[in-house]
Amino acid sequence: MEIKTIIFDLGNVLIGFDHSQAAEKFSLYSPYKKEEIYQLIFDSDVVSRYEKGEIETKEFFRKLKELLKLKISYAQLQKFWNEIFFPHPQMEKLVRRLKGKYRLILLSNINSAHYNYVKRRFPILKEFDKIILSYRLGLRKPHPLLYQKAVEASHCLPEEILYIDDREDLILAARSLGINSVCFKNIKALKKTLKKFGVNSF
Repeated sequence: MEIKTIIFDLGNVLIGFDHSQAAEKFSLYSPYKKEEIYQLIFDSDVVSRYEKGEIETKEFFRKLKELLKLKISYAQLQKFWNEIFFPHPQMEKLVRRLKGKYRLILLSNINSAHYNYVKRRFPILKEFDKIILSYRLGLRKPHPLLYQKAVEASHCLPEEILYIDDREDLILAARSLGINSVCFKNIKALKKTLKKFGVNSF
């Protein structure tokens, strides 16, 4: 069946990110080392709760400051937390080529601070017809309702959708709902996959 909608994940697909950059900067103002900070952040539930919109931004940063015992200003904390993203120019070029030929949807597990940051700095987000974010809906992938929201926004059948993500578990969750799904490795491999699905990216 012909692909009519393409759904992109954001982090490490459309743009790059590296949480360890934040951990390294935090380590300069914390009694913990970079590796310990990374574990403390992602072994706790504070990030997942923030990505589900269960806590507000100021409350999240307060909890993060306490968790890491940071001696740092709110402005610095926010700066270090956000400055972890970098562009993928080839992916930006690909999205612009697909624009107008296919309905484009962005589906991301992301928190409010990060989204507001990338929205300001990565104009490629303006190319999407619909943006679906975990913190706005109170759910994170692989919750099936997030994928169902994306299908509804596509205005087509699941088999007419191609979903691109860098995490295999999230790909499998989408496939279980009948959505064509591929795991992103690099731009070269993705272009070959698009061709297999009959997607014209040139």
